[in-house]
Amino acid sequence: MNVFRTPFARNAIVWLVSVCWSTNSFATPQDDLSFPLATPESQGISEAMVRRVADEVHAYVENGTIIGGELIVIKNRRTILHEVFGDRDREDKQPMEPNTIFNIRSMTKPLTGVAVQILADEGKLKLDEPASKYLPAFDNDPSRGITIEQLLQHRSGLPLTILTARLDQFSDLQNQAEAIGEKGPDFRPGEKFWYSDAGSDAAAAIVEQLSGMTIDRFVAQRILEPLEMNDSFYLNAADPASATDPRKNRVASLYIGNTGKWMKFWSPSREPLYPFAWGSQSLYSTPADYARFLALWMDEGVADDKQLLSKEAVARILTPVSPMKQLGGDNPYPCGFFGLKAHYGQMSMLYAAGESPRATDVVAFGHGGSDGTGAWAFPAEDLIVCYFTQSRGQLSTIRLETTIQDALLYRADETAVPAGIRPLIGTYTATFGPFQDAAFHVVFRCGKLAMDIPGELMYELREPDSEGRWALVANESNYLTFKKDDGGNVLAMILHRPKVAIEMPRVNPTPQSQTEK
Repeated sequence: MNVFRTPFARNAIVWLVSVCWSTNSFATPQDDLSFPLATPESQGISEAMVRRVADEVHAYVENGTIIGGELIVIKNRRTILHEVFGDRDREDKQPMEPNTIFNIRSMTKPLTGVAVQILADEGKLKLDEPASKYLPAFDNDPSRGITIEQLLQHRSGLPLTILTARLDQFSDLQNQAEAIGEKGPDFRPGEKFWYSDAGSDAAAAIVEQLSGMTIDRFVAQRILEPLEMNDSFYLNAADPASATDPRKNRVASLYIGNTGKWMKFWSPSREPLYPFAWGSQSLYSTPADYARFLALWMDEGVADDKQLLSKEAVARILTPVSPMKQLGGDNPYPCGFFGLKAHYGQMSMLYAAGESPRATDVVAFGHGGSDGTGAWAFPAEDLIVCYFTQSRGQLSTIRLETTIQDALLYRADETAVPAGIRPLIGTYTATFGPFQDAAFHVVFRCGKLAMDIPGELMYELREPDSEGRWALVANESNYLTFKKDDGGNVLAMILHRPKVAIEMPRVNPTPQSQTEK
């Protein structure tokens, strides 16, 4: 069942973070022949729907949400859109170019996970074995109970990170893993999901112990090369060749800050950001390359007619284990797809309908990175979308999820808006706090009414109760009502929060008779 096109219980989680924007240019002959160019119409999607996704990213650049980015949409293994937006380096006036290389941060984790699964396929390890079997520093009372599987699931109890003042705090990955094991878990292993870079780095250290090579060399030989991910590499100080790699000239500069207040904090002319290759991050890649990696999962481990990864391993990766939580906390991880929640498998983000991992229907999978990168695969639709930017944070990636769903999956048409809610759609002027005079938009997305708050996300609204209250799915204690005149014309939107109601007048109220035309 395609949950995007049928009625079902929708429960999205929304969240506020900060990040990126920018636009210009189309697909070029550089595009990879693995996904040859095709028109959207030839693959069953209108150009207007695909254009909506690109226009959304273009708007991010225009309003300062990002500095620059790149977007690729692949349908039925055909590239139906490949565009770049804004600048690769704003200060040096370098425009974003097709196949720019990005620091994909935590999108490294799925490749680390596949490296572990390859060793499991070969019988060199078992996932239910203790990590201490391969990492002696884990052979202590607190860490001895941590299994390899728990490292992949972020259920090891290990902290987000053990790094303190510097990234080059340790001499190599084995030294770092030793410190991780000695530090031990903050929670009882298996007790709960807790996103952990430390656990991911420990998993990579196990790969190094068993393979006799560093994690970057193992991934390059066993994953990147077979998948012909020729624009993906680990950039780190421990590998002198990576510092002189000509691909480094195509790497985007990194920015930190928030909308309209971005500051460059690293550029490829500087020393590598990472002291050595990690399992949690340090891989650089392109949208087109990462699409090849997601295709490996879509094809049950087969690449170029060869079984690179067993079907059983792919099934383990894509089976939900835990509802995903925000970094360093227990709050639900935000999801821009209406009706879905973010879950986690084994080094994979899974988007599924359903409340618990045992009762979920996975619709999409992929992963995100904290420098503003995201990638999603929708196997039932044979659709891959990769959106990379270099403006740190994930506001734009989560916002884009709603547009991807609405345009490419739900394929909403403005004429499909039910007449009963059409009068509610419009712009309302905020009258409170930091949103004073800001424009709040009530819109129709994915078959639902939603509230678009500037600088935040699309907030899905639940169907109104008998008193006309539209609750926010993300926070049921907040709801909207609409103030109308005797003629039924909508004059204002009222946001009800605990102990306060905020009235926001409508901009240019439209007579109901006109909205029904």
